[in-house]
Amino acid sequence: MLQAVLGELPLSNGSCIVGGEVAYSSQEPWLFVGTVRQNILFGQPYNAHRYKEVIRVCALERDLELFPHGDKTIIGERGVSLSGGQRARINLARFVETGYICGNNIVS
Repeated sequence: MLQAVLGELPLSNGSCIVGGEVAYSSQEPWLFVGTVRQNILFGQPYNAHRYKEVIRVCALERDLELFPHGDKTIIGERGVSLSGGQRARINLARFVETGYICGNNIVS
């Protein structure tokens, strides 16, 4: 169903109308070379209160304490190496930051 909503799966019959924006978080975390904050915000404006809440609900507080530069730590090719759990939590935080609630096994 999610693939049809995203336009990734052709409909054999009927139609699918999406009224608004769609955010998708796959089972496999995807991160790009940049800071932790950039990976979470993904181009969205920074709102300190909302951002702190996202960090809290995604259990990233301890991770940020461990990173050498907190959320300004570079991750990716030549940046800090992340565990699978850290990658998943950052990916989840990006999803939560969008404010949408539909995902595909995002915490597996």
